[in-house]
Amino acid sequence: MDSNGLRQYALKRANGFIEVFSSLRLLGAVIILVAIGGASGCIVTRLQDSSKRPVEAGMEVFVRAEVAQHTMDCICVFPFSSPPEMAAGSYPLTSAFEARLVQRGPFRLIKNLPYGVKSDSEAIWYARSTGCELAMIPSLLYMMDGSGAMPTKLVVRTRILDARTCAVLWDIKQTACSGPGPDIDLEWTTIVGDPAQRCSVMADCLALRFAEFFVQPLVKEKK
Repeated sequence: MDSNGLRQYALKRANGFIEVFSSLRLLGAVIILVAIGGASGCIVTRLQDSSKRPVEAGMEVFVRAEVAQHTMDCICVFPFSSPPEMAAGSYPLTSAFEARLVQRGPFRLIKNLPYGVKSDSEAIWYARSTGCELAMIPSLLYMMDGSGAMPTKLVVRTRILDARTCAVLWDIKQTACSGPGPDIDLEWTTIVGDPAQRCSVMADCLALRFAEFFVQPLVKEKK
């Protein structure tokens, strides 16, 4: 093989190596893009899926009246009071409690009053002024929202007063907790556990339990 043929052979081999290298680079880029796309899809699905984590709810009843004696009463519901740093939790709780009371209907009429009250006497004055026999004064005592990655906790206390006698008919404290699920270690990857329930979900759980507290005695009487 002369020098010219040797030069052409070397050039041909070099071009072949360049084509193979380029193909490998292209293949690697495609694999990386597919992996990123798949991971992004997993992340998006993860954020959109609702959590299946349970909510542990407890209730302490300090004062209890006979609900059957007040089913024909009209109750006014005030917004949840809270410390300034927990103000964001007031509206979801108020909306949830009002909606569940209206849905379950333990009282004749549910009125939502958008006034924050600072004392029992002020609440009673509003109740009488609007023609309500009962005044519901709820308060948010504690809220920890871990955005799903950490435990979520709500502690509320609800008092219902008789506007005619100023007596406390019900005084109830409720607690709800939810924690994230454990991670699953598969050695080559880790599957993140289900996130904790968010405060809005837990607010509805507390509201439903609160409404059922008044409805269940009425259902038992009918039986």
